Amino acid sequence: MSDDKYTSAIISVIEGQVPRTPEKCDGRFYTVKASNTLFSIAHRFGVTVRQIVAANPQIVNPNIIFVGQVICIPTGTPTPTPNGQFRVLTLRFLSETGQPLPMVNGAVQLNARVIVRATFTRPVSRAFFFLEPTGTETCKLAQLIGVDCPSAVTGVAEILWQVPAGALGRVFVVACIDSICAKSDEVLVVRS
Repeated sequence: MSDDKYTSAIISVIEGQVPRTPEKCDGRFYTVKASNTLFSIAHRFGVTVRQIVAANPQIVNPNIIFVGQVICIPTGTPTPTPNGQFRVLTLRFLSETGQPLPMVNGAVQLNARVIVRATFTRPVSRAFFFLEPTGTETCKLAQLIGVDCPSAVTGVAEILWQVPAGALGRVFVVACIDSICAKSDEVLVVRS
């Protein structure tokens, strides 16, 4: 299956054209960007297009997704990239019981204590979790919120984060294998 089989995300021109965010998501939410296709999103998160469509009943035609549309990326088993490139597959926020946290207006709603879990294409030697306050430039004023030394046999790292009241910003993870490092996408988070 090639990426050409699916059309890139389009910009909505009619009010109300962008489908609603699914009410329930067993995974994480993702906001579609201009160059995305369902195939490229599925490849990035280690799931299939069929799994994404099944988790998003609002997607009637897999060739039609919209820039800014929020879709559910179901929990999947991370699959290695074909060329062996090291990268971050997912960054998830879970309650202490392991349930995905809700997203409202594009931001993950945090509790006082949150599990932050990242998955990678390969086992990593160390993972660094950061919070960058809203209104700052990328990596400027980023605060280290935790470090994990994952098991040498898994591609998963996680921390239990004691979230300060009023926390608002973007969380990301940087993980390394020896001197090769990869950074995740930033996820907007808030704690009231």
